[in-house]
Amino acid sequence: MDKPEIVIVDTIASHINEMAKVMREQSANTARNLGFSPRRLLWKTYKQSLICRTVFINEKIGAIFGIGGILFGEVGQPWLIMSDEVNDFPFKVAFIYRRELKKFQNMFPILEDYVDETDKKSIRMLELMKFNVSKNTISIGDVTLRRAERRA
Repeated sequence: MDKPEIVIVDTIASHINEMAKVMREQSANTARNLGFSPRRLLWKTYKQSLICRTVFINEKIGAIFGIGGILFGEVGQPWLIMSDEVNDFPFKVAFIYRRELKKFQNMFPILEDYVDETDKKSIRMLELMKFNVSKNTISIGDVTLRRAERRA
């Protein structure tokens, strides 16, 4: 497999619309089970983010990530949504996200996320990123979530 061309840019509205069409089906299902369209939940998350970046792989949208939280607060809420474009280069995207999480950790001593307990790929990614993923769950609508936390 050839070396991919990876470009990271600040997210703009058109990226949100594009990702909503190609995000992993598991993420789209989680959004729907929470009572949102995938586009609506992604848009809401984007608007609440302090930082939001888009990863293009060979000119196709591969991932969007960001962090929300109260500026100068203790807890930041990082998030990552991927398309199937990442499947051929999962470690490249993981490396990018790990680097960004280090920057986020400089802003917030605690990083906190919630993940659908049926989304094994996302749980594995969080564990690779040094998050402690709780075995305890909470339910919101039709979704059962597990809390993930990473401390500085």
